[in-house]
Amino acid sequence: MKLFFLRSFLLAAFVYSGILSACSVFLLKGKDHCVVGFNENWKTMPGMIVVNKRDIQKRNISWENLTTDNPKSAKEWTSKYGSVTFNLLGYDFPCYGVNEKGLFLVELSLDETTKVFNPKQANMFWAQWIQYQLDNYKSVQEVVDHLNEGPNIDWWPGAAGSHFFLSDAKGNTATIALLGGKYKVLTDKDMPIPLLCNNQYKKDFENAKKFDFLGGNEKFEFTKDGKWEDRYNRAYYMLGNYKYDKKPVDYAWNILNSIYAGEWQTVIDVKNMNLYFRSDLKKEIKTVDLRKLDFSANASVKFLDIHTESLGTVNDKFQVLTLEKNNEYVEKGFPIGYDNKEFGTSQTFVKLKENIIKFFTGILPE
Repeated sequence: MKLFFLRSFLLAAFVYSGILSACSVFLLKGKDHCVVGFNENWKTMPGMIVVNKRDIQKRNISWENLTTDNPKSAKEWTSKYGSVTFNLLGYDFPCYGVNEKGLFLVELSLDETTKVFNPKQANMFWAQWIQYQLDNYKSVQEVVDHLNEGPNIDWWPGAAGSHFFLSDAKGNTATIALLGGKYKVLTDKDMPIPLLCNNQYKKDFENAKKFDFLGGNEKFEFTKDGKWEDRYNRAYYMLGNYKYDKKPVDYAWNILNSIYAGEWQTVIDVKNMNLYFRSDLKKEIKTVDLRKLDFSANASVKFLDIHTESLGTVNDKFQVLTLEKNNEYVEKGFPIGYDNKEFGTSQTFVKLKENIIKFFTGILPE
């Protein structure tokens, strides 16, 4: 009886964990369209959308930098490109985003992630690593070419890591996993459909090959195969069956909602540089016209709450991001992001908040 309950508990824990990490991302592309779709499936989260400036001097921030009195910095850079990012953890720590050149980058959890360590490179907290790529590169190829000379990714202590999906304005895509101490990159030639969930791409693809839409013997019944673990198959099926109708953005939303709607949902029309988003608390779709944002060094860093009440095009709803306002998102976001019950009341978190104020004093106004 005890063994039965233990097995039931472990099964429930596995299913619950799986649902929380059921993220999905894809690129719907063709001659006349290039549209990114992303579902952030986890739980209701605070967050902000940040307009990041170009020509800003920055420094690497590792987990050690965040949580100790060690201020050492081994890497500095000046941002080449402005970007719009979705941040759970405060300024400079995005979960995903797109820069003004159309480079998009997102992380999705992957249990088997390992650390890639180059002793000649600085460590950088995983969220800032995303910002670093958006700051410095305009294409998928540039990111891939500079992986091994870039900073080492610092994961949450004791937690699983992630893999990454990226695309650019020309419709190029890649996935980056950290496996066996090395970066494992798949590019367009390795991915029949540009799509990623929370398994390694080839594992999901091999599983999908059993269905008739990929030449397999098993009939895929779209109306029945709707569980969260089917989302790769459902997305693959829908991407493969798109017939251009001049409404690729609408179709991208249809895919997101059909496979497993997320708490945060984002669609980016890369050709027209329009970004659309909504959240589980505010389900109306809002629009950001990326071409009308001011990314110049003289502009203010601006933000908009992910759960904004505003409707329609929200460019004029962004507000100046101050240290005080940023600290509010740090206070709410880090305990949720770390998913560690003790962290939010720990001295380590107190130190982290103090350090973040130091890091961004002079960059964000008080």
